[in-house]
Amino acid sequence: MHAGSDDLLQMMQRLTALRKDYRRDREFFEIRVISFDAFTVDGVTDVIVGFRNPYDRETDAMTLTQKIDALCRFADDVIAKCS
Repeated sequence: MHAGSDDLLQMMQRLTALRKDYRRDREFFEIRVISFDAFTVDGVTDVIVGFRNPYDRETDAMTLTQKIDALCRFADDVIAKCS
């Protein structure tokens, strides 16, 4: 399932509410996300990084240089903000 940023935010808010309802909100908890819109550091402990739709049946046409450039942009825009 592809979660857009609004869907992801709603799911995380619902998860937070459920954890609080069941008195689990103070326990360690990891949130792992695979989303085309997972480009912020707010609330997510892990992100699976991919720069193409894994469900697309077309051949991956991105060059290695394009993939490296995309990874560098992700590192600059997201990973650098985590340290």
